[in-house]
Amino acid sequence: MAESPNPESCDSLDFSTALFERFPTLIWRSGTDAKCCYFNRTWLDFTGRKLEDQLGDGWTIGIHPEDFDRCIGTYLEHFAVQTPFEMEYRLRRHDGAYRWIINTGRPVFDGNGDFTGYIASGLDITDRRNTEAELREREQSMRTLLASMGEGVILRDAQGRVLLHNASAEEIFGLSRAEMNAWELNQDSGLVRYLNEDGGPAEIAQIPSMRALASGQAQAGPLGVERRDGSLRWVWVNSVPLYEDDGDTPRGVITTIADITARRESEEQLRLAWTVFRNSVEAIIVTDANQRILSVNKAFSEVTGYSAEEAIGQTPRLLKSGHHDPAFYEAMWAEIEEHGFWQGEINDRRKNGTLYPSALSISAVRDNAGRISHYVAVFSDITERKASEARIAFLAQHDPLTGLPNRTLLHDRLEQALANAVRRRKRIALLFLDLDRFKTINDSLGHMMGDQLLQGVALRLSSCVRETDTVSRQGGDEFLIVLTDVDVPADAARVAEKILDRLRDPFQIDTQQLGTSFSIGIALYPEDGSNVESLMKNADTAMYHAKESGRNTYRFFDEVMNVNALERLHLENALRRALEHDEFQLYYQPQVDLATGRIIGMEALLRWFSGTLGGVPPARFIPLAEECGLIVPIGRWVLQEACRQARRWQDAGFQPVPVAVNLSALQFRREDIIATVRDALDDAGLDGQWLELELTESLLMQSGNAVEDILARLKKLGVRLSIDDFGTGYSSLAYLKRFPVDRLKIDQSFVRDLNEDPDDAVLVRTIIQLGRNLRLEVIAEGTETPEQMEFLRLEGCTAAQGYLFSPPLPADAVTGLLHIGTLPAAPIMPE
Repeated sequence: MAESPNPESCDSLDFSTALFERFPTLIWRSGTDAKCCYFNRTWLDFTGRKLEDQLGDGWTIGIHPEDFDRCIGTYLEHFAVQTPFEMEYRLRRHDGAYRWIINTGRPVFDGNGDFTGYIASGLDITDRRNTEAELREREQSMRTLLASMGEGVILRDAQGRVLLHNASAEEIFGLSRAEMNAWELNQDSGLVRYLNEDGGPAEIAQIPSMRALASGQAQAGPLGVERRDGSLRWVWVNSVPLYEDDGDTPRGVITTIADITARRESEEQLRLAWTVFRNSVEAIIVTDANQRILSVNKAFSEVTGYSAEEAIGQTPRLLKSGHHDPAFYEAMWAEIEEHGFWQGEINDRRKNGTLYPSALSISAVRDNAGRISHYVAVFSDITERKASEARIAFLAQHDPLTGLPNRTLLHDRLEQALANAVRRRKRIALLFLDLDRFKTINDSLGHMMGDQLLQGVALRLSSCVRETDTVSRQGGDEFLIVLTDVDVPADAARVAEKILDRLRDPFQIDTQQLGTSFSIGIALYPEDGSNVESLMKNADTAMYHAKESGRNTYRFFDEVMNVNALERLHLENALRRALEHDEFQLYYQPQVDLATGRIIGMEALLRWFSGTLGGVPPARFIPLAEECGLIVPIGRWVLQEACRQARRWQDAGFQPVPVAVNLSALQFRREDIIATVRDALDDAGLDGQWLELELTESLLMQSGNAVEDILARLKKLGVRLSIDDFGTGYSSLAYLKRFPVDRLKIDQSFVRDLNEDPDDAVLVRTIIQLGRNLRLEVIAEGTETPEQMEFLRLEGCTAAQGYLFSPPLPADAVTGLLHIGTLPAAPIMPE
């Protein structure tokens, strides 16, 4: 991951540049030499390049060759006179695609008015440009559509004179362009003769165009047109009056004319088919060319629950289930448009909301001109047939007794899991399980009792794994489990332990209580095999080792893993007994005011001195405590003991100082965290201001919207809140403003090398300035040298802790430091 440049590398680049890092715009900065000295994170993510590759002329890297010279010329032209610029160009994104960018730049001047370079920001405007192009194309398409559309279009003025018409209108009336242009409705030109729907002659005043002009309202209806050559056309006319801007003065009328001659002829044929349609046992829908439902039969209502009245005027989307994506419907209608027919299966929804599978066929009905006039859909409910097919398919791949995947399906899923593991470079585990002494149960109590036991075992096994894992019965008393995305072998061991624990309780079957257990063998990919056969063979071998080890246990195929799993189990067992045996102890590390050397706080740090294992490092037992949930009772003890010790120091007459305690994520997310802190304070008789709770950045950001409420309730108890290891997580200004924190703790990884690593120095300096601007205390962890302390003091850091002042010490040893009250800045190394 590329890092931000040193601010000192740009003449006028200041600390606020860090705020640009996650702006949604593409930001770059140039100096007086016109060379780029800064790019924000958004620019680097967009281009996919590292910062060092961008410095210099980096903003021009990736510009489309056709735009390159223009952009360089514009930039240099404005740079020479120090004026703002704006330009659009195509920039290559990290995936190779070019995107249109609008780049605006402005000159930057320092406090003395001297020119220091340019700062520019860019926005991706590709979508906007595409939209503009699409609108232009749509306008052209509309013009083309008017010229080529099948319906006739005529625009007349208020006197009935033709102002505009299309070729379809000429064809419908059988007139030339010149004859159409000279045609006036209010004159009998002898060009055409109109007929009423019953075939009688129609007056000029009766036709929709004249009625629309006379009434000022849209008029529509069928009309017969007897052309000059004696041929008869039936048309559907829709006339809409047009007005001047005042809304009162008629300006003309626009008329669309659709030739419905073929439709009228087909209507007669449809009437002949009506009896068949009405009495069909299959559901039938008839729509117009726009897919508006014209008619449905009785079977349609029986299948869908919609009456004819509810369906007519709607579209078949009324039945849409939402189970099919747009691509499914696009392919279906493309087939209908090309071949006039589609047949297949589809999921639909009844009026009551239930879904059902349907065998559907759709036919397009065309008129004599070849245009689609109707669609006819015929379908039937195939729920029972699909249920039978699904049952057959299920039995082919599942164990009929337990419903678990059988050997065939397990083999297929294991192959898929292996392929996925290879692609993602992940580990998977295969567990081979054999019920101990099942044959004795089967022989003594009968197969029916044995079958019920197997069903109960299957249910418990399924509850021990995730949905992404597979539990399978191979036959008899053998089960296989495929665990995907296994990070470490201990994950597989944890599942095996969970299974053994779930089988400890006996099964109640009829009047019998049956106890059983598993011998479990574990094989891992890639360590123990790279294919299905080798993994199954090695897991089987490991299972027999488990049986030889006394049953009711598990074994890895690799003996080294057995040793590791056993060591972890011993460590966990010892950890579970540690609280009972008083093996935990709190050490305290002083926090020192850098200005005075005065002790201003103590951080409580947990230590474990096991009676069997000796001293166990926190890095070894704390992650384990979090994994197995023991961190909650241990954390409660730490809170209580830290509060009691703080009170003891106060009772001994020492100046009160806050004691800081780390809260784990599990503790913080528990509903009883407020009660736990309040009880610890009350039991010790400690005022809340002398307890500081340390929370990590990632914990605050990942705990959801409830985090603000929890922090507010903690603040009501009077406790102080600090963010531990600041800078290693999100470091977001947004949450610093939202959350009521009192202190930032600079992570020791930044302090360690700040005198040697300029980047660490910049980060520490920025965090200190940020804390001061937000009126927060800043304390640096891991301060070990006078040089580090001097840097922190000069930059305005409030306090520090580390081996320079004191290592973590037992409470008695810290009491001696409290007698002194101040600590010298001299290294105190741990024993």
